[in-house]
Amino acid sequence: MNDFVQDFRYAFRMARKTPALSALAVLTLALGIGANTAIFSVVNAVLLRPLPYRDPDRLALVWTVLQKAKQTRAPASGPELLELSRRSRLFEAFAGIWVSSGTFTGDGQPEQVKTAFVTSNFFSLLGTNVERGRTFLPSEQGPGSAKVILLSDALWRERFGADPSIVGRPVRFDGETFTVVGVLPHRFRLVFPPDASVPPDVSAWIPFSDDFAKLPRDLNYIRVIGRLRPGVSAAQAQEEASALARTLRSEFAEYGEPGLDLAVSPLQADAVRRMRPVLLALLAGVALVLVITCVNVANLLLAKTRARRREMTLRAALGASRGRLLRQLLTESLVLAVLGGFAGVATGNLALKLFLVLRPPGLANLDAIPLDSTVLAYTIAISLLAGILFGLPPVAEHNRLGLVEALKEEPRIAGARGKTGLLLVAGEIALSFVLVACAGLTAQTFGRLLQVHPGFEAANVLTFQIPLPAAGYPKDAERTRFVEQFEKAISALPGVRSVGAISHLPFDDYPNWYSYDWPEGTPPAKQTNRMADHRSVGGRLFSSLGVPIPEGRPFDSSDRAEGNRVVIVDDSLAREVWPGQSAVGKKLNVEAEVGGDFIRTWAEVVGVVTHVRFQDLTSEERGQVYLPYAQCPRAVMAFAVRATGDPRNLIEPIRRELARFDRGLPLSRPSLLTDAVARARVACRFTTLLAAALAGIALLLSAVGIYGVLSYLVSQRIREIGVRMALGATRGRVVAMILREGIEIVLAGTAAGVAGALAVTRLISGLLYGVKPFDPATYAATAAVLGIAAILACLLPAWRASRVDPATALRAD
Repeated sequence: MNDFVQDFRYAFRMARKTPALSALAVLTLALGIGANTAIFSVVNAVLLRPLPYRDPDRLALVWTVLQKAKQTRAPASGPELLELSRRSRLFEAFAGIWVSSGTFTGDGQPEQVKTAFVTSNFFSLLGTNVERGRTFLPSEQGPGSAKVILLSDALWRERFGADPSIVGRPVRFDGETFTVVGVLPHRFRLVFPPDASVPPDVSAWIPFSDDFAKLPRDLNYIRVIGRLRPGVSAAQAQEEASALARTLRSEFAEYGEPGLDLAVSPLQADAVRRMRPVLLALLAGVALVLVITCVNVANLLLAKTRARRREMTLRAALGASRGRLLRQLLTESLVLAVLGGFAGVATGNLALKLFLVLRPPGLANLDAIPLDSTVLAYTIAISLLAGILFGLPPVAEHNRLGLVEALKEEPRIAGARGKTGLLLVAGEIALSFVLVACAGLTAQTFGRLLQVHPGFEAANVLTFQIPLPAAGYPKDAERTRFVEQFEKAISALPGVRSVGAISHLPFDDYPNWYSYDWPEGTPPAKQTNRMADHRSVGGRLFSSLGVPIPEGRPFDSSDRAEGNRVVIVDDSLAREVWPGQSAVGKKLNVEAEVGGDFIRTWAEVVGVVTHVRFQDLTSEERGQVYLPYAQCPRAVMAFAVRATGDPRNLIEPIRRELARFDRGLPLSRPSLLTDAVARARVACRFTTLLAAALAGIALLLSAVGIYGVLSYLVSQRIREIGVRMALGATRGRVVAMILREGIEIVLAGTAAGVAGALAVTRLISGLLYGVKPFDPATYAATAAVLGIAAILACLLPAWRASRVDPATALRAD
């Protein structure tokens, strides 16, 4: 123990003795360890930390698979949920959720909020307790039950002033009176996959009033979550679910026609399935950065070890054992690693703050990422590992040293000395090539994404939502009249070019509406082979969004509820259903909402519009069917207003017009359509920025590594350079000689880097769009960037070598 304490004291003295080298090593480690700390904190929070529910490993989502329609992640119907609850033996219970919106009135301004309709056991299944009051009772679900509501903590504080007496009080919601039965905890969040259309920021909760047993078996809208019994694996649950699906297909014709199946997905894995590849790729990237960091520090310590040869040799001659000397060198490395670890925690904390600003929608539920004990343990572990890794080369260098040889006069013309450093730098360049190539590919992906046309023109378009609750607008004719008159009022405002209404805006987070469609003459067995997105539209919607109509006409005032049923389809659906023919005039069987119920109806196609990307910029989407609002009124409609100038200037005039029509209706979520498009690109931008940051760090460290090694070699070859210049070598030739040696290192590292990149980039192919993992242009650009960085790093050592005075060099030693 005394030797151990003495080694650490001596290590700290040696660090103080060379403050510049020590500071450079600690700063380098702060970059590498800090990047690892930040990314692992996110990985820990998203992938490793259990969800904030009771026994979260036993929670699983159950998706409906409609095989014929190729829908693998569809919601369930009410009868499906009942069948699962009755027949399953491996699940303790099932719960359902569906998210819509509703409006609070009575206390202050009307406010539209995201509202979740849930089964009464939803919170007990999650194991969530309320902060105040209670959750729902079984008797509060179903038709004719009491109207009760749960509030989120944020809504309770913001709208009701954190009033502790809120429980038991009546509130006005969607034109009806509800009793508040509880307030959820501040930390409660919904954690569902993005394609479940269950956003994390739901503000109000209401039990389902539907009678599930009487609903159509093909009315799929409920997201189902189940709790497995103790000891049951997801694989066992999947086997049971598949068996249940086979039974349902055999017993009910409605399930047999679409080829019903059921898929069980553990909630935690499913919720992060889209972000998992991104986070694991970033974790691998920061691991490479840490290796590059260790290589850099190892080269610094190699130079320091060579400068201390005489000291170490004299200590050996005075009786110090080889093991004691090697332990001393390793202790000095560990001291630097510990200091670098402390600096890395501070750097990682700053990086996390930046991460939270840039986080994509898939991580929107993360409002904080703490540096907890798991992260600190990880940081300590990688710091010690880094200390061992960059401490090994100096230890190996000293281990090869002979006592007699070291005491002799050292020759100044370098031979093989420095080969270890050169090999390390070549490896560093190879790893940098991999990171820069990956960053180049993700940058190209983002560039391709910027070029993807969403199918509409987002510039100068203001969007907002208006709910029309059944209590205030119980009839379809009343809703239709309001929407049409409100559109006319907005159109008359100065600065408005056109106005349209639509049930689902592009890239919103409300549940999508899609259903089967089929043309005339389709046999019953094939009527469930395809699904299309359905949209209810009004006014000059296509003109407002800038969606071209290459064939047919838009909806007009003749398309009334009492008239002939009409639809507009997009060009992708038209090509699929009527290839080589005009779709205009054809008949299509679609789903429409009439009087609050969904019905099947035949409609004539009167127009064809270009395909619009409503959900994602990179994936193929379903075809689209548009129905006139007068023939398919919806309870919540969004409006798109194309302005002649800045659309934000229209918000207050439109708000005043709405108050003139109905003071109880809120103007909800006013925003620019360009912001929605930007949000659709956030995830790719996030990946690109972080990949570019890692590549930048790798480039910087590689340049520093090349500079450090060449500077050391030049200092060791002063006499050789003096001899060359005394024999007639020009300064230009000396510069060329040093540059050539640096470029040789770069070429060797680049060759190894190309081989490594070919293997690694295949692993990130799922994150790429519009670019192949092996893109010659990206690889060539990467080699050019590394070459430029290497030349810049070589210039100063080469210039120093050319300034050597031959006479002074020959008198040295």
